[in-house]
Amino acid sequence: MYVEILSSSLDAWVDELAGAALVDYALICRAEMLNARPHPEGAAYASLVTEITYDRALIKLCETMDVPVVRTNFAFPMRERARLEQELAARGIDLAALARQPPSESS
Repeated sequence: MYVEILSSSLDAWVDELAGAALVDYALICRAEMLNARPHPEGAAYASLVTEITYDRALIKLCETMDVPVVRTNFAFPMRERARLEQELAARGIDLAALARQPPSESS
């Protein structure tokens, strides 16, 4: 089910982000996903949205860096996110390291 939702989200992507703007957007989405906390009032949907949003940005960033992405690998999203983040880091975009920098340094 997650893969289907993610695929629909990717198919609807209309942003023309590239380069540093796409990296910044991915960092923002990653931070929001990592800071999301499920709430008892049905906010599991909000957590799902933050995950989908980050995965979509991550996939788009990977596509621009020629990192192969297989959507069905997101059947295990945490594992696939880690793999893609490692691939990006190997190509010079270490999202975890960039997230630890002050905002003025990550741009």
